[in-house]
Amino acid sequence: MTVGHSLRSAARLRVAAVAALSVASLALTSCGSDSDGGGGGGDGEQATTIRIAPQPIADFAPIWLGMEEGFFEDEGLTIELVEGGATSAAQVPLLLSDNADLAATTATAAIQAQSQSMAVTIVGGLTNFAETDETDQSGLVVAEDSSIAGFEDLEGKKVAISGLKSVSEAVISAAVEESGGSADEVEFIQAPMPNLADLVSSGGADAAFLIDPFLSMATSSGLKVLGHPFPLAAPGVPGTSLVGSVSFVKQNPETMEKFASALEKAAAFANENPEKVTAALSEQAKIPLEMLADSKNPTYTAVVDPDALTTLIELLVEYGVLEDSVDADDMLTSTE
Repeated sequence: MTVGHSLRSAARLRVAAVAALSVASLALTSCGSDSDGGGGGGDGEQATTIRIAPQPIADFAPIWLGMEEGFFEDEGLTIELVEGGATSAAQVPLLLSDNADLAATTATAAIQAQSQSMAVTIVGGLTNFAETDETDQSGLVVAEDSSIAGFEDLEGKKVAISGLKSVSEAVISAAVEESGGSADEVEFIQAPMPNLADLVSSGGADAAFLIDPFLSMATSSGLKVLGHPFPLAAPGVPGTSLVGSVSFVKQNPETMEKFASALEKAAAFANENPEKVTAALSEQAKIPLEMLADSKNPTYTAVVDPDALTTLIELLVEYGVLEDSVDADDMLTSTE
């Protein structure tokens, strides 16, 4: 296959991915009755329906699989997936407006919300960032003929990421400094994740940070992986977490205990059945299976470790993503 044909094929796949991801939140249908959702807790009554705002990414697989395998039903719970939260930026507003009880969002988004005195709390984990290059589903890519040989060479270069003032920006900055470079000399630019590889290919950026399936698609189109910043600078910090409104969590402690028990089973099941994760992602996000063939799944966890969360908070503060620090224990304990 010629490079040109390979690039055209990858471009078609990226177009398909953009379309799939843009409609994925609409494709995620609700299940179960909403007659006792939306808060519960009246006169001691516990909610049995939990409205969750998903994201069309592999990180959400424990919820999909937990519903499919009956783990939540076994606890007497019905999970209702609600629309409108297909990106991390949309998640917290859904919680604060009482249009969702829980949301799948980045731990960073929850930290930023907490630092601004918003009434949200982390109630469980979904994924942690990888601890080794071999298990990492993310990475920085550069052109095949790029002179950039290491993170330190990113000084004076443009790095494309999907969100400015994000955990990606902080960790890439930390990786540059860990490698002997100056993070202040890196220029970060923002674009949607499906477009980042094209920026590198066209010369609009010198490097881009990608997560599978976009990472594997980029390498198949001729880009190369420069390195993996998370295992180097922030191994094992929380990635996507389940965040709840403080009011819902306080009003439904027994429900949350049951949910935590089901989530633990679902996370373990997802780790043990990667093929089911891929199938669920393909079905729910409407991404063709062939696009996911070389993608890595994240490692799933039902809990967020306070020490790892503290490490993440400190990193966000150090690199200017977070202006005011917050206490990790306060973020994980809001039902007192």
